[in-house]
Amino acid sequence: MPANLKIALLGYGLAGRHFHRPLIEATAGLEITAVVTANPERREQAAGDLPAAAIWDSVESVWAEAADFDLVVVAGANVTHLPYTVGSLEHGLPAVVDKPLAATATDAITIRDAAHAAGKLVFPFQNRRWDSEFLTILENQETIGRIHRFESHFDRFHAVPKGGWRELADPNVSGGLLLDFGAHLVDQGIQLLGPVVSVYAITRSIRVADAADDDMLILLTHVSGAVSYLTGSLLAAFTEPRFNVLGTNGGMLLRAYDTQEEELRAGRTPADATWGIEPLSSVALIRMASPDGATIESKVPFTRGGWGMFYAGVYDSITSNATPPVLLDDAIASLRVLDAARISATSGQTISLDPPASHG
Repeated sequence: MPANLKIALLGYGLAGRHFHRPLIEATAGLEITAVVTANPERREQAAGDLPAAAIWDSVESVWAEAADFDLVVVAGANVTHLPYTVGSLEHGLPAVVDKPLAATATDAITIRDAAHAAGKLVFPFQNRRWDSEFLTILENQETIGRIHRFESHFDRFHAVPKGGWRELADPNVSGGLLLDFGAHLVDQGIQLLGPVVSVYAITRSIRVADAADDDMLILLTHVSGAVSYLTGSLLAAFTEPRFNVLGTNGGMLLRAYDTQEEELRAGRTPADATWGIEPLSSVALIRMASPDGATIESKVPFTRGGWGMFYAGVYDSITSNATPPVLLDDAIASLRVLDAARISATSGQTISLDPPASHG
């Protein structure tokens, strides 16, 4: 294995250019040596950002030169995730895949079968496991006792649609919030509270009739009896709080959002000394009850965010057989939940999962 793993980056839109490229460049041992995008403007951007990389307009160019690469990063539109990932595996290359791993759990199992046949790893890009506010909950959850309700809100206020494939209602495009924000919210819910046994969901298209869903609610019931109340919207005039976590001994309220996405968009990376350090105003408010019934409050600063840990984990998995940063089966379990949410939103029924959807 070479000192630097050579990477073909498939897609150079928001995910490829602003998420994956800077995270890869900040990770020792990784090097982007080719970018695939058919968009002329993005080809020009890629050439400027990565002057040493080959810029190709077809994935077939990567397959033809597969021996020159050690890893493929699939960062294009959702509809490309299944064919590009399977194609990578068939050409003997492991793959990082932006969320969602696939449109359905069935498609994700197809990817798993291809990975097993090729003997190669697939790494689902669930970067928000390393969000500062979520890490703060994980590190302080025992303080509030057994968590019985997890409220997670991932909201934006984009009253005017931006256009593009994410807002198309065509199911073959795999757009909408359920597969976008929902992929992160469900992943975090299972990470925190464990296996899911039932799902109830509401999805709506508010801004434009008959467009992809832009507002959603997912209610998960976990094996433990705890519930996750997950909401996502593109038409939320008020986007706080991010989390409200209720336990048997108290609760945590986190109003602020992790800022790593904004940092990447602004040109900063995990290589910067202050990466992931949130403003002093970003705190978790912890409220407890004393033995005499009095209310006790304290504030905990946000834990440092760690998106850079994902690609460091990918490198270690490929070169040292370390445990992958996100397991493929975790993404399949989350997609089972999202499949159930889609059925529930259409039927109005609560959907049971047997066996429960569980992370490893």
